[in-house]
Amino acid sequence: MIGKREKIGWVRFSVCTAAIFLCIFGYGLFSENRKLIREEKQQLETAGMMEDGKTQEEILYHIFQGEEEKALQKKGRQVYARAGFEEEMKARYQSRMVQYIVRSGGVFLGAYLLITAAAYIRMREAVRRKEQEFEQFGSVIEQFYTGHYQVAYREEEGMKSRLFSRLNSLGKRLEVQEKKIQDEKETTKSLVTDISHQLKTPVASLKMCLELLAEEDLSKEEQKEFLGQAVGQTQRLDSLTKALINISRMETGMISVKKIQAPIMDTIAQAVSSVYVKAQEKNIEIEVVKNSDEAADMAIPHDPHWTREAIANILENAVKYSGRDTCIQIRMMKRTSFLRIEIEDQGIGIDSRDYTKIFQRFYRGTAPQVKEADGSGVGLYLTRSILEAQGGSVSVSAGKQGSIFTIHVSLTDL
Repeated sequence: MIGKREKIGWVRFSVCTAAIFLCIFGYGLFSENRKLIREEKQQLETAGMMEDGKTQEEILYHIFQGEEEKALQKKGRQVYARAGFEEEMKARYQSRMVQYIVRSGGVFLGAYLLITAAAYIRMREAVRRKEQEFEQFGSVIEQFYTGHYQVAYREEEGMKSRLFSRLNSLGKRLEVQEKKIQDEKETTKSLVTDISHQLKTPVASLKMCLELLAEEDLSKEEQKEFLGQAVGQTQRLDSLTKALINISRMETGMISVKKIQAPIMDTIAQAVSSVYVKAQEKNIEIEVVKNSDEAADMAIPHDPHWTREAIANILENAVKYSGRDTCIQIRMMKRTSFLRIEIEDQGIGIDSRDYTKIFQRFYRGTAPQVKEADGSGVGLYLTRSILEAQGGSVSVSAGKQGSIFTIHVSLTDL
């Protein structure tokens, strides 16, 4: 369908073409008129010279010179008038002009119609191609609405190919965004499920303790016992809530890891300080082994706050699941592109089947000692998330007696 803009363009083209043809036709008509008048004058002059008795050579010479003589023309007109050819001369002039107008006008009109028809056909074809392109673009957009973001097109020169290329890029971005949104929905759903499951037990225990405390026939010893249990469950809820807040912020991007060039030894020292009191209660020694002075004194790109949190979570588990009078050893080794930190304890160890599971959210393992101890199963998950956000990693393996947690921190990735 031809739009208003195309119609206006078509009218302008038709008018301009008609004006050009009229100008050409008018110029041709003017030239033809001059030619016929010139021929008539030559005929009159020839008749006048013949009346004067001029020779054929003189007449030819005069015609060759091309000079007009009005006296000869007047005399020649008198000759034609006496012979009765004056009216015939006028009729012949008019006839030739009419013939020229009909012949030339037909040619110009035919050419005009041919050109305008060809232009109209070409315009219609261009409009049709444009409509097809719009339909293709509309089809692509409809695909986007239905969740199909792959755009099939041929890579070639031209605006159409560039537009399809941009639509394809847009489709890929929309696909990535949709996948990200779906992943966030699944993550949120899973997080809500896990949170409700984790909160269910301490809330139920706290509720039971409070209900028992509300009974009037309890002895002071029983009240003290239930009150202690309620305080313990409250502390567990507080610890669990803080851990859940950190997980939620980490997974929703509210916590941003900001790497700066900072001494790694200071970060490790702060992590050790955070568990020092608990280690002292069990007479557990925490030893930092320096592979070299360079490794101990070096400044590397990392987030000191969150890296300390990640290392502290490992140390807290090491203290929790190690016996009295044991040792936790921290070793640092510098490599070409990363710093390797090993944390080895003398605790209960970890089943090899749980090496990857322990870094999952809320997973606590199957060992009886783990189930008996307080914990939420989020510490190692946060450790992995924090280190991976900085381009690092964490893994676990068996030690001589307990477990060895190995941390890799990049030296170059700022």
